[in-house]
Amino acid sequence: MTITEQAATEQAGGGAMPPLHLPDLYIEGFRGIDLLEIPRLGRVTLLAGKNGIGKTTVLEAMHAYATVGEPDMLARTLLNHEETAGEFNAVNGEPSPDWQALFSGRKASRISIGACGSRRMEIEDRVLSNDDFREINERLPGRTVQAPALAIALGERRVFCALIPATDPHGNTTYPIRWGDTSVIHENHVGCLFMHPGIIDPGLTSSLWDTAARTDEEKNAADAVRILLGEDLHNVMMIGEAGPRGRRVAMAKVAAYQERVPLQSLGQGAVRLYQIALALANSKNGFLLMDEADFSLHYSVQRDFWRMVLQTAHDNNVQVLATTHSADCIRGFAEAANENKDVEGVLYRLSRKGGPLRAIEYDEDDMAIASRQGIEVR
Repeated sequence: MTITEQAATEQAGGGAMPPLHLPDLYIEGFRGIDLLEIPRLGRVTLLAGKNGIGKTTVLEAMHAYATVGEPDMLARTLLNHEETAGEFNAVNGEPSPDWQALFSGRKASRISIGACGSRRMEIEDRVLSNDDFREINERLPGRTVQAPALAIALGERRVFCALIPATDPHGNTTYPIRWGDTSVIHENHVGCLFMHPGIIDPGLTSSLWDTAARTDEEKNAADAVRILLGEDLHNVMMIGEAGPRGRRVAMAKVAAYQERVPLQSLGQGAVRLYQIALALANSKNGFLLMDEADFSLHYSVQRDFWRMVLQTAHDNNVQVLATTHSADCIRGFAEAANENKDVEGVLYRLSRKGGPLRAIEYDEDDMAIASRQGIEVR
């Protein structure tokens, strides 16, 4: 039983497991979040709030939870925020992550992420012991080790990670030194895709398409693009050579053109819709995290966009957590959630007004009222 299954089962009092992977969310000590409790997550949960309030940090915490504190993922999170230690690693000359920046206020020594009422994943700043050094030296004979370390715990089970950079076969920096109960990572890892604002890497689009094509779900991705282009779009497919030296491009067959044209030439909105639909196909039975979900999408397509996300998330057993700054996005989400009563959509506004960070819930009825009356919920 994975950590999400156990959390859901305990939340239900040991009875039938709810369909959501994570019914609620507790975050303590992670980056800019001292403490945050979100008492109810939906099949699709949308977070609104001011810049810098912590919306992206919530997604990053979910990513850490789903990957059971995977050090490579944590390192990318820090480097994306330019949280570097000012030192360059000996492997590829790139800046090293400032690992202390993972912890709230750079002072906390423990992170806790998971469901509100059950066991959670914990990450602790660890001082290497003599036993740790012996373990590392057995793996790296003849090498003097001076590195930070993390302890990742699930209940009584612990795995330790020495944050020593190495290079994988593709030339990427990794942090592979682990000991202790290493099986805890593999047993509790949950599939999770994180979509950042902007157009994601074409190579990732290509790999997402390969998986969708094998499961005959690439048609659903083309249907998503029709939200913008209508029936003038016939289909979309990846064309070109796969592999590290190859180049593949999403090409669209459109009524107005005799030959296929690059999907990118039809606008960033078309590419964004295509990538999100592919991501939903690739996130079956897992999580999809979307930062600024409505990036590059016109206000007029917001309702249809969220209809697609809600229904596909339901069909594929995906739990979606997304963020936005846009009132049009919130309005479209509210309309779509109220139309589809079978799929739970929940909106939260994050606020620090008058105290610590809080998540203020707007359920489907609240969203409908706010949308009709133009009430500001961002």
